[in-house]
Amino acid sequence: MLIRQLIIFLTIFLISGCGSKNSDNNESNKSVTIDKNIPKKSINKRKDITFTLETVDGKTLHLKEIPHGLEIKEFKNRPILLIMFGYRCPPCLREIPRLIELTKKHKDLAIVALEVQGLNSSELKDFIELRNINYNVIAGYDSMNFISYIQAKAGWGGSIPFLLGIDKRGEVKIIQVGGLFESQLELVYKELIK
Repeated sequence: MLIRQLIIFLTIFLISGCGSKNSDNNESNKSVTIDKNIPKKSINKRKDITFTLETVDGKTLHLKEIPHGLEIKEFKNRPILLIMFGYRCPPCLREIPRLIELTKKHKDLAIVALEVQGLNSSELKDFIELRNINYNVIAGYDSMNFISYIQAKAGWGGSIPFLLGIDKRGEVKIIQVGGLFESQLELVYKELIK
């Protein structure tokens, strides 16, 4: 009975993939949504909402909620892409080389990616080495409070890849579900440096 339930669960999981918005057709036919009307009002009125996250290579990042977004102390006055991704998500895997090239082209851009499909730090280090990732990666397994915060603040339902574009002032300017092509990532970058 337990094996049958496990098979049913795995079948449903595999069919659902990375989320309904991440199919190849959606990736190739969509444009970047730059939402000028992202709510400016904080959902949570508590002061000093902060997080400390550690990248798999040992860097500590200090995040603080600000009136219209998030400040990452280590990347102050820089545009930031905050990305939720998964190691077995096809759109996420296709986006990794694009993000690598984007960081090579734009040295001021900071990328912070949280792996949310369950790799621990050791497994994630191997994944980063295999993929030649040159940006900051955090094991989501160790950052569940921050992930829950993003779900609540940005209305993230769990589909990946999920991107928050944060400008130099720390304001969230772009919320994007689904993978982006090189040209779309360039548009996101240009919007963040305005």
